[in-house]
Amino acid sequence: MKYLICLAALIFSIAATAQSYRYNPDADVEALLANSTQLAQQQHKQILIVFGSEWCPDCRSFNKKLAEEPLASTVQQRYIVMHVDIGHWDKNMEFTQRFGDPVGKGIPSIAIIDAQQKLRYVAEGGEFASARHSKVTSINDWFVALDDTVAGAVSASE
Repeated sequence: MKYLICLAALIFSIAATAQSYRYNPDADVEALLANSTQLAQQQHKQILIVFGSEWCPDCRSFNKKLAEEPLASTVQQRYIVMHVDIGHWDKNMEFTQRFGDPVGKGIPSIAIIDAQQKLRYVAEGGEFASARHSKVTSINDWFVALDDTVAGAVSASE
């Protein structure tokens, strides 16, 4: 019986995680950033900002893969995830431009900032614009390698 309860809880938590990875066109991105920053400080994590929109098949695919293992564990251990809906490049563009040009070569795209909102990485080359054709393990490997690179850069600058 305990096994079934644990299994049900696991399935529910995975489903809840998958549902949370969506772009809300009505979201207040400044409030999202403030909340994400507070959580990142409390949990000693970085913030993964995902730029995209629900109409975009690659954005939906990327979000689905964020909830699949091993990527789900990698992301959960390291990041507070926040989504920024850019519509058809007509929403939240001023916010997006704070991080350079992450959406100029396609969406979804990402920026990673630390808990003090210092930019650590921005994808400006369309790295995820064909996410539906990428394997979840490849995306996970990319994040692990990036995290190692960013962590090394942070250690060297301290």
